[in-house]
Amino acid sequence: WFSDRSACYLAAGRPVVNQDTGFAERLPVGAGLFAFRSPEEARAAFAAIGADYPRHCRAARALALEYFAPARVLAALVGTAR
Repeated sequence: WFSDRSACYLAAGRPVVNQDTGFAERLPVGAGLFAFRSPEEARAAFAAIGADYPRHCRAARALALEYFAPARVLAALVGTAR
């Protein structure tokens, strides 16, 4: 489940580990954002984050800037509304 709160955490530079509900088809996962389908995958994601927390924080922030920047989101929204 990828929610607005997940986007806020990424924007704050906080890595996110979410159950894979299909968002991994649209967003890059594996650095800053992780999708899991099993408890083992969730544990592996937390282990990866713990092994290099600063890198995953930077990746989380970069992902938010690339995919959730206001100009990008608003452009897509306006384009859909036309």
